Amino acid sequence: MSARGRLDRGVRRVVAALGDPERTAARGAVRAALVLPGLFAVGRYVVGEPSFATFAVFGGFALLIMTDFGGTARERLRSYLLATACGAVLVALGTLASGTAVAAAATMFVVAVVITLLAAVVGGHVASARLGLLLAFVLSVTLPPATTQIPARVGGWVFAGVAATLAGLLVLPRGGPSVLNRAAATACRAAADLVDALGRDPHRLGECRDAAARAVAETRTRFAATASRTIGSRRRRRAYAELIGDLQLLVGVAGHPLYRTGRSRRGTGTEERLVAAVSGTLRAGAAALDTAGEPPEVRVLERERTAHRYAMERRVSELLARSTPTRQIVDALAVDHTVRVLAYLAGAVAGNIGVTANRTSWRPGGPGHEEPDDRRARHRHVEWLAASAAPASTALQNSLRTGVGLALSVWIAGRLGLPHAFWVVLGTLQVLRSSALGTARSVARAVAGNVVGVAVGSALIVVTADRPDLLWALLPPAVFLAAYTSGSQRLLLSQAAFTVDLLIIFNLLAPVGWRLGLIRLVDVGIGVALSVALSLLLWPHGARRQLVRTAAAYQRAATGQLRHALDRALTGGTVDRRPTPSVGRRMRAELALGDYLSERPSAPLDPSSALALVVAANYLAMAANLLESAVVEFGQRTDGCADVVEPVRSARQAVLGRLERLADRLGGRAADSPRPSGEGPDAEAAVLACLDRRRRDGAEAGPALLLVFTAEWIRSADEISDELVGPVGRATAAAGRPWWR
Repeated sequence: MSARGRLDRGVRRVVAALGDPERTAARGAVRAALVLPGLFAVGRYVVGEPSFATFAVFGGFALLIMTDFGGTARERLRSYLLATACGAVLVALGTLASGTAVAAAATMFVVAVVITLLAAVVGGHVASARLGLLLAFVLSVTLPPATTQIPARVGGWVFAGVAATLAGLLVLPRGGPSVLNRAAATACRAAADLVDALGRDPHRLGECRDAAARAVAETRTRFAATASRTIGSRRRRRAYAELIGDLQLLVGVAGHPLYRTGRSRRGTGTEERLVAAVSGTLRAGAAALDTAGEPPEVRVLERERTAHRYAMERRVSELLARSTPTRQIVDALAVDHTVRVLAYLAGAVAGNIGVTANRTSWRPGGPGHEEPDDRRARHRHVEWLAASAAPASTALQNSLRTGVGLALSVWIAGRLGLPHAFWVVLGTLQVLRSSALGTARSVARAVAGNVVGVAVGSALIVVTADRPDLLWALLPPAVFLAAYTSGSQRLLLSQAAFTVDLLIIFNLLAPVGWRLGLIRLVDVGIGVALSVALSLLLWPHGARRQLVRTAAAYQRAATGQLRHALDRALTGGTVDRRPTPSVGRRMRAELALGDYLSERPSAPLDPSSALALVVAANYLAMAANLLESAVVEFGQRTDGCADVVEPVRSARQAVLGRLERLADRLGGRAADSPRPSGEGPDAEAAVLACLDRRRRDGAEAGPALLLVFTAEWIRSADEISDELVGPVGRATAAAGRPWWR
């Protein structure tokens, strides 16, 4: 029974791995099975040039199986043509560099680092084309040097590129990320239900929060499992990532409101229309995701937010004039403040939905995505590249690891004079992962897959001896299987299918029999052995330690932003000291988070804890941005309450100090100090005194409102520090563990 149970579980895993609810893999497999054999036949029998046929068939593999662009028809056309042109350049460059082993290895290193780094930084279609472009260069640099063959090689690649472009546009084109859209739409509706519960039915708040949190987590899982090629351009992929982050923050704010739930939940009486606008915007966004229709008009939400601000000021003045208890006014303002934050986040959600639909839409800066006034938009791409190329970036580390691995593979294969040297390089590329443990797991699957493929392919070669027509008949189903099973989650199956394809193709080019399978096993074995050695020597921990370090740097920078914003709100003037920009640190933290989640981590740093580190920093950056906006909206708090602000400053210092100590602990600099006995910092006394003074003096309520919101953000940041203690402890423990655990 135990053996049968293990067999059943294995079958279920295989079925799950082959699952294709959107029929995306099936469409691509049919497309490849129809086009790739034709490319090979034209090169083999019409052109009659082996080099042309070789690059035509492998160009088909690169552009039809390894590369599958999504997005609009115009985006796909542009991407296929650019990939074809870049591949042609790489084929010519690889052929020229193949004269000596040293030149080939050096050029391989540069090409691999540049392509891998750009794929990580730009993402989108560049990431989708990475493997295909590397295959173009690897094939040309490892074949015997022959500069006279450059026209035939480039011609074969261009022929494959033109065919792949036409097939990608006309033969079962990709329909778009509908599964991801449906998950995001569900999350938007769940968030809207949560906002409605917050405004109208607080008793359902816990239930709605749990449902919304599950929906957002499901959307993030779908996004992580969706290859970048199914989304389209880097801009659209970035919008999906920000959309999920905005929803995560929105659920966090609505589920843990800025007001204290033990007190009265009633606001000033001006928040109902804004609650309805927030909920309506989220539901309109869900409808747009479902139908690919027009995104919600966020200007309407902004008008409601502006109207709410003036109505709130008038309402507070009325309550002060009526001698309403000051604490009741503070509680009511906290409710309004929560709704205003939700309106800000709903606007960011709506704007990102517009970008995912490839429509021009006004959108506010997302949480933590500040754009300094003195920085032009064209510098943003340079800033992103610089942040990703920093020593602490996982993008740079992965690029260097890939470059070194492929360069050594090229050099070793050249020195050994292996007849199929590119198999060694491809073996290295296919199993080299971001951690030593991930590489070891990939090696086991790759070796097993090649053994299965050699066994099946050799059997087919023996059965079809002297019958090339039978091999031609087997080629389309073999290509279909290789294309259908391609992907990191199906490495064993894809390696087996790819090996069968190679044995068929090379026996059609020049019959060599089943012994070719043994040569492939030896070549792949050399490549995977080199991958294991490199993974042990170069950053064996993978993204785990880098995630912890980059999250610490991002949290420290976000805390600095919050300190600057609080200083502006409490001093009533422009603070000379500018905070350390968090844009680059956020980029590196998000890159490391994506790499870490792709490693399918488990204890001690589970995905939710890893995500909490970055989300908390996003929350602090969002608080800083909104406080900066509040200083402009409500006027700088300089008069009337200057002498009662000291408790607020003390609370600010206590909270920021604890956040900084947590960041230091996360970065391995110091241990976190325990919270002093008693409750957390409370600046209510100063807020109440300021409102009482406004009541007596009959002054405008704007500066007092700013003080109320400042105190609420301080309290909310203190709650964030409490929630960070657990994830920070688990993260520091994970960073200290050896790579094999």
